[in-house]
This record gives sequence, structure tokens and C-alpha cells, in this order.
Amino acid sequence: MADHNDEHEDKGHCLADLVKCAVLVWSAGLLTVSYLNIFPKMSMDQTFVASLLTGSLASYGIERKNSGTGKKKPDVKVDSNVGIK
Repeated sequence: MADHNDEHEDKGHCLADLVKCAVLVWSAGLLTVSYLNIFPKMSMDQTFVASLLTGSLASYGIERKNSGTGKKKPDVKVDSNVGIK
């Protein structure tokens, strides 16, 4: 009985990975077609498709790198007792 549940969970994980991969390919394809202007009369919200692409990439652990110099701002601590005696 335990083997049947493990097999069912494996199929569920496989299906989830397949759906994530399909969304990734679909959104990348639509964004590419839009940027290359292959179909000039096609209008769509590129922001929505880009957010789908970003979300599907993040589900695989891929994130964009910050364009800063890598230095973080200092952590400023506020003293709430300033001026109180």
C-alpha cells in the first residue's frame, strides 16, 4: 500500500514539473515573439507575461542579479530613548 502512495506522489511531482516547464517555455516564447515583432497585429500585456516568466524561473531557483556594486547599505538602528532622561 505504501508503494502505491509513493508512486502516486512521484507522478504528482512529475506533473507539477511538467506544468512549470510548460509555463516557462510558453511565456518565454510569447515574450520573444512580442519583442521580435513577428506578428505585428498581436497585442498583449508584456508585463503579465514577463511576471509569469520571472515566477517560473524563480520556482527553479533562478533569480536576477542586482545591478548594484554589491555593497549593502548600513543597517541603521533607531534609538527610541534619545532625549529621554
